[in-house]
Amino acid sequence: MYTNNSEERKFLYAKLYFTGVIVDADSNGFDWFGNDERGKLERIIKESKFTDLICELVHIFKDGLPNYYELSSLFSMKYEIVQGFLISRYGLETSLKEKEEFERRFGKGKAGMDNGNKIICRVENIERKDQDISKIEMDIDIECLKINDLYLFVKEIPDLNELKTNLEAKFDDIDISVGKKLIIKDKTYRIIVLEDLK
Repeated sequence: MYTNNSEERKFLYAKLYFTGVIVDADSNGFDWFGNDERGKLERIIKESKFTDLICELVHIFKDGLPNYYELSSLFSMKYEIVQGFLISRYGLETSLKEKEEFERRFGKGKAGMDNGNKIICRVENIERKDQDISKIEMDIDIECLKINDLYLFVKEIPDLNELKTNLEAKFDDIDISVGKKLIIKDKTYRIIVLEDLK
């Protein structure tokens, strides 16, 4: 399923503007509208079996640090920053000053930054043929906007031991742990599969 067209997948790793500067100047303004690889990847994300999807995500992270809004848009066009919007726009220092001013004017707890200084992106209305994922959340690093943790909330938990076995057969250099959730861990990211208990 995985295709190693890393040159054609540059759109996934486009760099973000952060506090007025480009985080990494190596983006070259990649145009994804005419990119056939984007369409192929979108079909894989939407039509593949769950195990193949997880393998594809591991490959994506192994190739680099994906841009959170590019990865989000492959699953659904309904994604938003649900925590840390100011941080994602202005950086931590400016955001803390803005928070103080906002709370001085409107009251403590009104700035939406009370769950720690982090950014959380939520993706809903997941466009998957099997309708197995109810939502996705991404914990995003406040320093460089990379995805630290990718949470896949599934409607029904699959056989996690079988999933672990399949992943271990394909990857020998990642940590996989199973409990009530499956955690795939590498040096720079984690992918967590857990049941949506809402």
